[in-house]
Amino acid sequence: MDAVLESFLRAPDDQADERLGALLAAEASPIIRRVIASRLGGAGGEADDVHAQVLMQLMLRLRDGRVEDGLATIDAFGAYVATAAHHGCDHYLRRKYPQRWRLRNRIRYVLEHDRGFAIWKSPQGAWQCGIHGEDSRPPGTVPAAAAVGRVEPTQLKALLSRIFALSAGPLDLGAVVDLAAAVWAVPLFQHEDASGLDVLSDQSRPADEVIAQRQRAARTWEEITRLPVRQRQALLLNLKDDALALFFVTGTASLAAMADTLAMGVASLAALWHVLPLPDTELAARLGCTRQQVINLRMAARKRLLNRLDSRANIRPVRSSS
Repeated sequence: MDAVLESFLRAPDDQADERLGALLAAEASPIIRRVIASRLGGAGGEADDVHAQVLMQLMLRLRDGRVEDGLATIDAFGAYVATAAHHGCDHYLRRKYPQRWRLRNRIRYVLEHDRGFAIWKSPQGAWQCGIHGEDSRPPGTVPAAAAVGRVEPTQLKALLSRIFALSAGPLDLGAVVDLAAAVWAVPLFQHEDASGLDVLSDQSRPADEVIAQRQRAARTWEEITRLPVRQRQALLLNLKDDALALFFVTGTASLAAMADTLAMGVASLAALWHVLPLPDTELAARLGCTRQQVINLRMAARKRLLNRLDSRANIRPVRSSS
C-alpha cells in the first residue's frame, strides 16, 4: 500500500475527514494542477473547474475506498492522482473540442493497431507515442507544420511516419494531435449552428424544462452569492436533499465557485461533501456563534433570497412608446 494513504486509512473514524482534506490539499492538488497545466495550458477559469471536479471525484473514490477496503491495491498515490487528472482533462477536451477529440481517437487507433508505431504511458501518466521499439529514446522535438508538408487527410499512417521521422524521438500524444490538426486545418471549435443548446440536451425530459431548471438555478445562485458570507454558510451548508449538488450537476456553479462562495478551500469543501447537510450545532462551532444565531442567519438569508427572486420574477419588460 502507498505510504501516503496510510495516515488516512489508519485514522480513527472521527479524524478521517480531516485527514482526507489534508491529503487532497497537500498531496493531490499540486499533482492535479501540474497535469492540467501541461495538458490544458492557459485554460484559465475552466482549468480551475477541471481541478475542482477531479478533486471531487478523488474525494468520493477515497471515501468509498476507505469503507470498502478498496485502496489497498494503490501502490503509487501520485500516479493514481495523475491518472485521475488526465481523465479529467480528457473529459474536458472531449466535451469542448469534439472534432479534435475525434482526430485524437483516429490517431490513437493507428498507434495501437499498426505494428510500426507504439503508444505508452509515461511514469507521470501522460500518453507518449512514437516508432515501435523506440520508447526508451529521449523525447523528440515537435516539428513545424510547414516542415511536415502536405499529406492527404486519408493518409494518417503516412502523416505519423513523417512526423516521427522529423521529431527523431517520441512525442506527447497531445502534441501529435495538435500538429495533425494544424496540417489538416481541423478547427478547434465546432461551428456554432446549435447555439449552445446541445449542452442542455437531456433525453429524459423536455428541452424547455431542462432550460427552465438551469435558468432558475442560475438566478438563485446569483442571488446567493450576494448574501453576506455568514448567511451563505448557514444556508448552503445546511441545504437538504442534495440541493447543493443541484448547482453542481446543472453546471450553475463549479466546486471551485462553491468553495469561494463559502469562503473555504476546494479541498476542505470536498472533504465535507459527503457529510452535508451539517447540523446547526456543528455550523455554530464553525461560525463561532450559537445554534440560535445560525438559525437566525439562515432565516435572514432565505427571506432576502425569496424577496429578491420574487422581485426579479415580477419584472416586466418596458414596452416602447412608438
